[in-house]
Amino acid sequence: MPVDFFTSSCKSGTAKTKFGLCDDPPPATNPAYIDELTQEKWIAEVINKNEISIDFHAIDNCIDIKRPNGEMESRCDCMLHYNNSLIFVELKDRVSSGWLAKGGDQVSITICKFKEFHNINVFDKVEAYVSNKQRPLAITGYNTVAQKFKDKTGLTLKPDRNISIEP
Repeated sequence: MPVDFFTSSCKSGTAKTKFGLCDDPPPATNPAYIDELTQEKWIAEVINKNEISIDFHAIDNCIDIKRPNGEMESRCDCMLHYNNSLIFVELKDRVSSGWLAKGGDQVSITICKFKEFHNINVFDKVEAYVSNKQRPLAITGYNTVAQKFKDKTGLTLKPDRNISIEP
């Protein structure tokens, strides 16, 4: 069954110069969302200095992506879409180890599923982030995770809490 990553039921938007990407703590049952006011809730911070209109698409807990056996597939939290660019984002709020590898897998699976139903080559820029509010700079084992991600998706994984929107 086709999966529409651009479905309007999971979409919101903003053109603010700065806003946050948020996700409820586990076990989360609500989709990720954008927040323009309460910085304490932000897991990732988006800087949009040119005030570009950005579409936010929640993925986890919003878009059903199933495995062949019918079970729900692991997927990243959200996707930003602006101009002809896409940014896939997994949001983490954890101190424990393994968050980068798990987040990288979630983004990788989502991008591979996206490619099954949409032509990713029509986009000028596609980026992938794993953002961890509690570990914005500590990247133990990044090289191994990054290479695995690149081999699977052809993209570079960015473990960063700050996302810059560039025209």
